[in-house]
Order: sequence, then structure tokens, then C-alpha cells
Amino acid sequence: MNILIVEDDASFAEEIKFRVDSLCREPLYTVAESYEDASLLIESEFFDMIFLDLRIPTVKGKMDSDPQHGRNLLDVAISHAPGTPVFMLTGSSAESFLPEMMELSHQVDVWGHGKALPLIGFHPKHRLNSLDEKIRHYFEAFDSVSEVELNPSCELKISTTRLIKIFTALVGGVYCNVERIGGGLSDASVYKIGVDDGSGKRIHNSIAKIGLPSNINDEVERHDRFISRLESFATPRKVAVLAHGAKKTSGVFYSLATASELNGFSFINRSSTVIIERLKSILERWTNSAPQRRTTVKEIRETFIKDNDFQAISGLIEHDWIERFETNFIQVKWGCVHGDLHGLNVLVSPDEKPVLIDYGDVGERALSTDPITFELSTFFHPEGPLKDNDWPNSNTALNWGQPDFVDEQCPSPDFFNNCRVWAETVSVGKRERAAVAYGYLVRQLKYPGCNVERVNTLLAGVKRLFDTV
Repeated sequence: MNILIVEDDASFAEEIKFRVDSLCREPLYTVAESYEDASLLIESEFFDMIFLDLRIPTVKGKMDSDPQHGRNLLDVAISHAPGTPVFMLTGSSAESFLPEMMELSHQVDVWGHGKALPLIGFHPKHRLNSLDEKIRHYFEAFDSVSEVELNPSCELKISTTRLIKIFTALVGGVYCNVERIGGGLSDASVYKIGVDDGSGKRIHNSIAKIGLPSNINDEVERHDRFISRLESFATPRKVAVLAHGAKKTSGVFYSLATASELNGFSFINRSSTVIIERLKSILERWTNSAPQRRTTVKEIRETFIKDNDFQAISGLIEHDWIERFETNFIQVKWGCVHGDLHGLNVLVSPDEKPVLIDYGDVGERALSTDPITFELSTFFHPEGPLKDNDWPNSNTALNWGQPDFVDEQCPSPDFFNNCRVWAETVSVGKRERAAVAYGYLVRQLKYPGCNVERVNTLLAGVKRLFDTV
């Protein structure tokens, strides 16, 4: 357990260590003697718990100790480590702060132990002999996390490790296999986890999305607003949202009915018709209720990449028609879409039933966004199966969005034909599909390692489709 002690009195810091040693299995201490040192540590390092003496100096050795400095440091902790318990050691000089600070505290089950604890605790500094009973429950709760064993297939940040262990303990597990899904282009990471109990029995197959609290809160809001409209079998069931115990990292956890190594990319050369038909079916509640609307190509593009980012990459576009193209008005079907339906965001069970994961981009857009993203992600996602394939050449790319795009050299003819028909089914017409593909393609240019030549080649086909009568 990583513990920060903010205390400028060395003997008092040793007394805190002595009391924690009797309660905590493997404490690792860091001591800061000033506001300056402590604030830098809180911002840069990971701590499971913070002991904070309110009366501290601004800089080590400076004779300006004041409770206000400790009060200011509490704000730093709340800002940079909002999920970390802080235990305040107060004196009579700090009494005026107590009502205000107590309002900041609330009780949460920090480590999945099943017992709520104050996120900000208080204890009089002159009554240190009775501190043990106040802090005992924190260490008992942390023990349930430290006893969990992880078997990750990739390196994990300590904050990610903590959250997955907390979830494992929360659902009654003791052992957890962890596999990251995809290389990831977003600020949050997605993991597939399998939780076993003490008998070795698998009790949970889950999907976890872990990232900044703002990203996870956004994901949860989109899930509750949009994903809940779909049939229950279309997506995993939300099990837990964890926002404490991992500094400034949160996670949302979903339950999978069965574990599978298959995803949407697994089917571009087999059973693509079945998978795409089932994807169309599970999205019907979104597509069937979508109205039409009038919009511009630019507005479609902005659903993929905003103006500032677009200006930054516009020099990579080799065509001179872009500015005029964006001013065109088009008719589109506008409704709820997944928004990032690449192959790894479609998990497929052994009996070929797809489920959708990762809801950070779910929202209202042009309806053909999902089928076109599903198709083009095979070329541009870091793990896309056709990322390094030479097909299509420049002549074939001119036929994108049309039946002739699938030529004799096409590595997956059924897949590309099915994606095109899917997009045709949910869109108003060719211009909507062209505008959506344009938005998807130019967004790829902001990612390092993007195949710029392929983007420009396909953009020529997009423009040709748009101009087709």
C-alpha cells in the first residue's frame, strides 16, 4: 500500500508509521514536509492513502507553518487524486476549517470491501493514541484488494491494476485474467477480464473501460441515454462504475454472457453476411425511428473531426475540391449510432452473435456512420486485417461505394458488398454515404502512422460517388 505522510515533524511522522505498521501488511511510505513537496508528489505519484497534517510550511525548512497551507493541499488532492482517501490530522488552530472540510467528505466503498468509509477522514492530532481504531477499517478494506491476483497479458498502469482488483474483489473473485482489446486510439482503454473465485470457478466474464473520470462519466451517460434503447442482448450489462481507489482514474465494468476470442474483424473472410445481418438487426431500434434532415458535408465532417484538428491535417489532403465540397447541402437520415464501430468494438460469441462495446462515441449522427466505419476500419484501425494490404489500387478506389469496387483482386468480396448494402439500406442516398466516408477518411489523417496515400486514393472515389447522378 502506497502511503503519503505530509508532516514536517519527523517524530510525529514516525509515530504515524508505527501505528500503520501494526495494521497494514506491506506499507510503502513517502514523507513530505511542506506544501510544495507534497503537491508535487500528489500530482506525479500514485498513493493509496494520504495522511495530511494541516499545519505545514509552504517550503521545507521555512518558518511559515499555517493550517491554510494544509487546507490548500487538500484542494490539490481533491483535484489530482479525487479517488484517494485523505486522513486529516487537525489541531485547535484548524477548527474554523472543519465544517467546510467535512462538507467535502462523503462515504464510499473505496476498495470493493462492501463497507463505506469517509473519503476524507478527520482526527485530532493531540489524540494520536486513538488513531488506530479510526484507520483500521481502511487497511482491512485494502487487504481484500491486495489479496487479488492478476494475470495480465500486457503491462498495466498501477491505477488500472487497482481498479481491476477492486472490481474483482467486489464481485467475490480472487484471480483475474486481463487482456487489452486493441491498441486503442482514444484516451481510455478497454479490457476483457475473466474473474475466478477461490475454487477456480469462472464467475464473471467482463468488459472494462478505464480512463479519466470525465471520459468514463461520458461513457456511462451515453450508455444510459442511448444504449438502453437497444435490445438487452445487443450489449453487455453494466455491472459497476468505480471512481475511487485509483487516484484520478475511473472505470465502468460490463458483464458478458460468454467469453470469446472472436470480434468483427474475425469475419471479413467468413460468415460476414450472418454477422452484418445480425448487426443490422440489433441496431434496428435506432435506425427504424430515425428521421431525415438537411445538413452540409462540413457538418457531417465535424461529427468525425472538429475544425481545429481538421485545419492541422488539411495539408495532407492532395485534392483541391475539399473547400467547395464541404459547402454542399445534402439529405441524410439522422439518428443514434455507435459512432466507432470498428471490428474490435464488436465482440462475437462462438455461435456468431455480436455484441457492441465501448460507448464513448455513441450519439446522434448520419445513420450510415456505423456500416461505413465497420468497412473502412479494416484498412485504418491499428489492428485492421487489411491495414497492410495493397488492395484497392487507385483505379479500383475510384469505385468506392459502388458495386464495381469489389473487383477480382478484392480479398473479401462478400464483406465489402454486405457493408455497402448495409450503408445503402440505412442512408438516404449516395451523397450521404459519400459525406460520411469523407468525414471518416480525413479523421484518419490525425493519427500517427496513417496511410496518407490510401486516404487520398479513397477520397477520389468518395468524390466520384458524390457526383454520380
